[in-house]
Amino acid sequence: TKVVGNDGRIFFFTINDQAGYLFVLLNLRLVPVTFEGLPLAQNYVTNPRFRDGNTGWTEDSDRATVTFSPDLLTMANDDHGLAYSMVGQEVTVPAAGDFTVAIGELSGESYNVYVGTAIGDGSYATFMNVTGTESSLVTLPGTTAWVTVENAVQDQVNQFTAITLVDETLQTDIATPWLEAELVDVHVAVAPGGNIVYFMHPNHPVQKMVYVYVSDSFVFSEVVFTAPPAEWTGASHPRTGVFHEGRFWLGGTPNQPQTFWGSKSNDYENFTQGALADDSLQFSIAKLGGIRWMASTKNLLIGTSNGEHIVTSVEGVITPGDIQITQQSAYGSKGIQPAIVGDQVFYISPDGRKVRAMQYEWTADNWLSKDLTFFSEHITESGIRHIDWSQNPDNQFTCALTAGTTASLTYERGKEIYGWHRHNFGDHVLDTSSGPIEGTDIVAMLVQRVPGEMYIEVESFNFNNYLDSWHFGIVDPDGITITDLDHLEGREVGVLTDGAVHPNKTVTAGAITLDWPVDPDTGDVVVGLPFTSTMKTLPFDGGVRTGSSQPYKKHYNKIYVSLLESALPVINGHRQPTRHPSTPMDTREPDTSVNSMIVELGWDRTAQITIEQDLPLPCTVISISGEINQEMLR
Repeated sequence: TKVVGNDGRIFFFTINDQAGYLFVLLNLRLVPVTFEGLPLAQNYVTNPRFRDGNTGWTEDSDRATVTFSPDLLTMANDDHGLAYSMVGQEVTVPAAGDFTVAIGELSGESYNVYVGTAIGDGSYATFMNVTGTESSLVTLPGTTAWVTVENAVQDQVNQFTAITLVDETLQTDIATPWLEAELVDVHVAVAPGGNIVYFMHPNHPVQKMVYVYVSDSFVFSEVVFTAPPAEWTGASHPRTGVFHEGRFWLGGTPNQPQTFWGSKSNDYENFTQGALADDSLQFSIAKLGGIRWMASTKNLLIGTSNGEHIVTSVEGVITPGDIQITQQSAYGSKGIQPAIVGDQVFYISPDGRKVRAMQYEWTADNWLSKDLTFFSEHITESGIRHIDWSQNPDNQFTCALTAGTTASLTYERGKEIYGWHRHNFGDHVLDTSSGPIEGTDIVAMLVQRVPGEMYIEVESFNFNNYLDSWHFGIVDPDGITITDLDHLEGREVGVLTDGAVHPNKTVTAGAITLDWPVDPDTGDVVVGLPFTSTMKTLPFDGGVRTGSSQPYKKHYNKIYVSLLESALPVINGHRQPTRHPSTPMDTREPDTSVNSMIVELGWDRTAQITIEQDLPLPCTVISISGEINQEMLR
């Protein structure tokens, strides 16, 4: 999805285990989109996620079994004779025009979706979905229509998470108070219950976005607090906030930078102060340094420009009469919202260069901070803009850098694995965010590819496409023209046809022409920006009797790279033959798990091994080994 602007923020908002949305903050506006990156508009389907049972839906009583809430289950049963279950509802729209029908599916096989004048009538449009979730553009000639879902296979069970009909012409952005230059300082906090997101900025009143389950929509507004502190006025408001022990904690206004407030217990927008245990409270840190962030783990943690603090109580629960704050360290922070990683809090140093992990140590009875960039300071040299943590399938901490690249840390604390790696996408990455859908984290990026235009790009680990900004191209009837590539206009793109590597092409007028045809009905064509994945080992030092072997020249007789379900990579400039006589013609060489061997390499003093995958195909390296000689050569 393309949005207009030169800077922005992106946040992931999880609705439930199967659904989520992205919020894109731009200059004076907010754009909500689905986690697939599709614009969100008015949904005209009543009870689209079936949370209220069959409200709004009509079942064909002569058909078979249909079950609602929390998902829609359709099952054919030949005891009814027809053996194809069907469900639908009548919708009313403001005016005739273009609409998108979108289906969310968890399991099942083929099913039919109709849009017409009555249940099961496809007089406006009809399409069959055989791959899972799908959307289709339909044109309604009037203000009413029926949306119907029907099993396409007898006795087949299908399970759906949502059915939506959205307006393609009335998509509107949501007005917000933040200018483009202010977006970098926006913090967010999700309320317990998961349906309200609060937005904080030091120069503007706190805002909130409320998700309405029944209509599958959002309502955005300024928060109307009860008894708000007098200090929250004009251009001085809390810069950060967090939920902890049943209270909404806010702090760090420009006029009172060391002060923080806690709401009444379980009444998050009520700041009426008093002496009762559940009343709102106010406290100021008696140390130099303005509040930059707040986080909730074992304790309420507060990071300032000069130190890190914990807020505790004698009785175990913070109240107006029982609160104390203790400084734990004096590293200081930049105003970047931290990330909770297990029982640790990752935050950024005041210079924007270091990533620190703050954790409680029982032996020291203190919260200690460890510099995770100590051995890799060059990785974040340009400075860190924003950070994000994604846990599944890989534990990965990502920094969006000022240079427009990203730096990621593969982090497995229990096994003492810390591995930094850099990613250059060729374009400017402004922000990243992630959230879980069905147990797997979906990673989204906001990328500027040309001035004034940004793209929302979503990475799902359910797809193994090794191209950037990839897209399933639409195959024209001629079998060689691939369209719907406007977002890649003028760019050299990599192409996969039915899983095989096709020569690179340049997108012209939103399309490319293949060198050979594919079946327009069954052909699978993926188009995207190519990139090369590179890993390079550290200089080899096997040691000698006198100490280090660094002065010695070294020579690999053989290098073995163990691969898992991979296409063969380039190893120190060499690639093994990638085609074998046993592979049938007109089929791609299958991925393989082998030991790729390279022999007879030259002499040098570092004996470093460089592995590159320059094809849009997988490459997983399990181990690297070899046979090496070293001599003191002049």
